[in-house]
Amino acid sequence: MQSPTEQLEILKRGTVTIHSEKELLEKLGRGKPLRIKMGVDPTSPDIHLGHAVGLRKLKQFQDLGHHIVLIIGDFTAMIGDPSGRSTTRPPLTYEQVMANAATYTEQAFLVLDRSKTEVVYNGDWFKQMPFMEVIRLNARVTLQQMLQREDFKTRVQDGTEVRLHEIQYPIMQGWDSVVVRADVEIGGSDQLFNILVGRDLQKEEGQEPQVCMTLPL
Repeated sequence: MQSPTEQLEILKRGTVTIHSEKELLEKLGRGKPLRIKMGVDPTSPDIHLGHAVGLRKLKQFQDLGHHIVLIIGDFTAMIGDPSGRSTTRPPLTYEQVMANAATYTEQAFLVLDRSKTEVVYNGDWFKQMPFMEVIRLNARVTLQQMLQREDFKTRVQDGTEVRLHEIQYPIMQGWDSVVVRADVEIGGSDQLFNILVGRDLQKEEGQEPQVCMTLPL
């Protein structure tokens, strides 16, 4: 494994934000493999080029000896990430999502090393979550926080509807980070808000908050 400083120089190439480099360097300095998380939602049958950018960054981490956790968002895909959207996404059925997901891992393994990648589905924990737990999770964030998102704020100002299930998306993505105990989460530059929610939820659960690493769209 290369030195923490050498790793950081490699890993920060091509990034938009790292929140924060100091935290990442500290984590790398412990000399243990980090848990690197990225989630993909099967909203269509194919992984697109935006996903490929993230997968290539995951491969950099993997080549440096870190552990990759690829989350297939079978539950979050039924909502659809509202990031950067000016309208509500059309809802998908669970059957449509799983049909789309059928080839996702095979496509991801064109970039990632299959033997060194942990693949999980967030339906594995959200299916088991009782409604009381959903309420408890929602109580940790405020509507004002959610409306700080530029896409939500713009839609409200324009008189375009924001449906309540869309507000659940950042919370669900954040909870994924708690479940998999992520040290770093990778996403597009539009994902920063969602990844920061994950940091907040990890802190509340007594976990060390993940480093946010965003990449160009």
